[in-house]
Amino acid sequence: MSHIYLILIYFHLLLFQGIDINHYKKVISTSDNDSLVVNAHIMMMKSFGPNKMDSVRLYFNKAFDYSKKKNFLIGETILNHNMANLLSVHGDLSEALVYANAAAAGAKKQKDELNLARAYGLLTVIYGRKGDFTKSAANAFSSLNIFEKLKNKSGMINAYIKLSAIHIQIHDFKSALKYCKIADSLNKEVKDKDFELDIVNNLAIAFAEQGKLDDALEMFKRVSNLTKRQKSKISAHASALMNIGLVYKEKKEYKKALDYYQQSYKVSLDNNYPEGIVKNMQNISVAYYFIGDYDKSNQEALKALDKSREMGVIDLEVEILEGLRSNYLKQQDYKNAQKYTEEYYEAAMKLNVKEREREISGIKDKYELEKTQEQVKLLNQINETRTKQRNLSIILLVIAFFSMIVFAYSYYRIRILNRQNVINKDKLFESNQIKDRIFSIIGHDLRSAYVSTLGILSLIKENNISEHEKSSMIDRVIHQSETALETLDKLLHWGYSQIRGAKITLEDFNCATPIKQTLDFLQQLIQEKQVVVDNQINEEICVLADKNHFNFIIRNLISNAVKFTPNGGKITLKSQEEKDSFKFFITDSGVGIAKARLEKIFTADSSSTSGTQNEKGTGLGLIICKEFIESNGGKIEVNSIEGVGTTFSFTLKKGKC
Repeated sequence: MSHIYLILIYFHLLLFQGIDINHYKKVISTSDNDSLVVNAHIMMMKSFGPNKMDSVRLYFNKAFDYSKKKNFLIGETILNHNMANLLSVHGDLSEALVYANAAAAGAKKQKDELNLARAYGLLTVIYGRKGDFTKSAANAFSSLNIFEKLKNKSGMINAYIKLSAIHIQIHDFKSALKYCKIADSLNKEVKDKDFELDIVNNLAIAFAEQGKLDDALEMFKRVSNLTKRQKSKISAHASALMNIGLVYKEKKEYKKALDYYQQSYKVSLDNNYPEGIVKNMQNISVAYYFIGDYDKSNQEALKALDKSREMGVIDLEVEILEGLRSNYLKQQDYKNAQKYTEEYYEAAMKLNVKEREREISGIKDKYELEKTQEQVKLLNQINETRTKQRNLSIILLVIAFFSMIVFAYSYYRIRILNRQNVINKDKLFESNQIKDRIFSIIGHDLRSAYVSTLGILSLIKENNISEHEKSSMIDRVIHQSETALETLDKLLHWGYSQIRGAKITLEDFNCATPIKQTLDFLQQLIQEKQVVVDNQINEEICVLADKNHFNFIIRNLISNAVKFTPNGGKITLKSQEEKDSFKFFITDSGVGIAKARLEKIFTADSSSTSGTQNEKGTGLGLIICKEFIESNGGKIEVNSIEGVGTTFSFTLKKGKC
């Protein structure tokens, strides 16, 4: 049931209502108690909530400067935690990670296990919202271990609820139900109503996702009863009613579904809950569609469309437009069907662009943040140097006997700091090169692809071409879009690994499966070019490396081999055991690489070339391969003869499978 609406503690928006702003402003201006002052700033941040981040940042910076000046370390930790929470709710997940990690680091430094456990819990939520459930689960278990050590039952329940939510997301429902039961058992002692709500809701969603609709229905009704007539849980109550309707829809009891959608809509409308209003408008439209009343379905869908556009919820707008298109096709109203089909594709394109802009913005934010940190570090070092020089001068005036020693020491320290300053400047210069490379590719490769695509779509829209030409052009649009997406993915890999530094997770694994998956993925292109692939790699080979890195390396190298091998050519995959590692070889009978390009093929100066069928690239893939291989303790080499072929080889440490 992909449309069940999650209202888990794992994801939901925390509401901060009824905050007395004047009271906290007075505390900030009059109190000399560090804890009270910092807490007042935090309450002011919460009063603005995640929708006014400029004001939130203003109070955060004031409080952080205050804590620095007073050397109030726990204040810094708590501020970082709250800033990360608000950024997460706002959707700035990359920046939220920076503050959450800072909160965890501060708690570790102070040996504050309670706040460390809370920081791990926050990292669980952020990684979960980013879709990285491996890291999310790891942080949840770290949080749980500390809470168990502290015998903090509320913290343990919270961690188990998060673990159940994670396992629902990865469709491991057996584990999800297990963690729900543990949380429920602990909550029988704590008797926290909010925990009970989250547990029951997780159970309901787990049952619904497994198709156990009667069990899910029972649980969602419990959620509805738990949240009924509670002002602070209006969104949860409206969502529970809507989820009951969704379950009835799955059971094909459309009139009952419609009844609960209308109840949820009324609750949302009476309590000014915009998200519930527009979602239920759409659901009511869908219910009328299944009942067979297409006119009412269209009426409700059009109201929902206006509301979604008013709220700027573009993903919901796309869903509604798709429904309208289906409705009018069903009614054989082809004029309106065409109209909403065009609007659907236009909105879908905006949604895709918006998501990509958000990813690129994340890279840019990381770059700007690191550049600022480097500048602050440099200024601190300069101030430290000046302070030490002044102190040394005083000592020289007072103790003449030590003048030469002090002079030598000062000279030595200055030399070290100057060298460090040069290193820092080089890092800043390198970061600027990375930024220029990223925006150069965005400006040229991606723009070129979309300009060409728009040109083809315009020709198709004019409808002055034959069906054969139209089919050929659509194939070209698909190919160009796939190429642009591949370029963007590599661009994001490059930017992330360069700006933030790639973190690796080493594990022992067998290489046969990822290699087979790569060959399966490329099978269509291999068959089209009639390339023979001879896979001689031993199926028992086990390496110690980051599995995601290995998947990227092998996929990129084999993909390149196919790209630069002409029709009827051959690609050979081999492996060789060495003392402490395995060496892999990917050899093709392709066009080869010019000697001038070989010298800089793994650097940012490398330029891309087209494949034998004019396949495009960015030149980033091999650079990322080299960085991934070296970060896993290996090395990569290339040998090539123009017109004969190319062999890429790389090593990885032996594993224990």
